[in-house]
Amino acid sequence: MVTKKTKKPLPFYTLGHQGLVAWAICTSLPLDEAIAHANSIGPTGISSRWALSEDKFPDGKDNPHDCPDNPGHKHYLLEC
Repeated sequence: MVTKKTKKPLPFYTLGHQGLVAWAICTSLPLDEAIAHANSIGPTGISSRWALSEDKFPDGKDNPHDCPDNPGHKHYLLEC
């Protein structure tokens, strides 16, 4: 019997919806890997790429901050 290996999905989730210029994500990936993954699965379509925003989240939380639901995950606000 042959066992098929499947790739484990990356721990990367969109919070709400991906916007045109902002994207909130939840991940346990290191920041650089999270940004690279965001740019690979959701390219901006313009010359600038996704990057960590200097802004806080709309609810006033710091960017990044720990995920309250998934230990080891962080929420990042990206912008392009």
